[in-house]
Amino acid sequence: MAMLPGWNSLEAVGSIGHSLHMTAMVVLALLVVAEGLALVYDDRKYALVGAAERETIVSRDQEGLAVTERHHNEIAALQRDLEEAQRQQASLRLTTIGQQALLDAVSPFPGQQIEIVSMLGDPEGQQFANDFASVAQQAGWNATSTNEAALATNPSGIEVLYREPPVGEVPPPALAALVDVLVDLRILPARSVTICEEVASEVIRLVVGTRSATAELHSSIFQKAPPSRPADSEVRNGIHDSGHVP
Repeated sequence: MAMLPGWNSLEAVGSIGHSLHMTAMVVLALLVVAEGLALVYDDRKYALVGAAERETIVSRDQEGLAVTERHHNEIAALQRDLEEAQRQQASLRLTTIGQQALLDAVSPFPGQQIEIVSMLGDPEGQQFANDFASVAQQAGWNATSTNEAALATNPSGIEVLYREPPVGEVPPPALAALVDVLVDLRILPARSVTICEEVASEVIRLVVGTRSATAELHSSIFQKAPPSRPADSEVRNGIHDSGHVP
């Protein structure tokens, strides 16, 4: 102990002891302050962790609601499409507005020959075919009497058939006009025509089936994104060999 500074001096011992007491008090005060700050920062940490967890939960809930709403919208859209398809199947008739739209579209091409065929034993399809025949005759088309035939295959919906023209010739503009208006009326599923060598040259055949058609059943002779009334050269360039109607 004699090695400690001021050990043998009364004055030095008193001064050093007082300084050490003051130092201890300061250190103790710092410890108290540090512990208090530690508690404050711990509380803040837990508050931030809780806020982050709540934000994560809210974000997940919002994502779940968005997914649910998207699925609801998709189901609603499918339901609307199904109801529309059911309405088309339930009543194969041209409305007054549809007849007028069809008449306006095909009237500029009088003299065009068209055959309209429906299935034997399908009175609803026969009536639908009669509606088309009536409009065609009003437009000045050379529409043969509606034929009710026992077809080899069961046609689906409305199909437009045409014989592929010889090289250097193009289909008549009346064909494009008819296809366009049928697509606009949502009677034909795609702007397409099925090539059929059994159809007489320059004659359009319209086959009325028993149910709504799908785009896959048709082979397009048009470009995918053509204008509403394509030029003859555009129609010619769009023709490809797809064989006979299945």
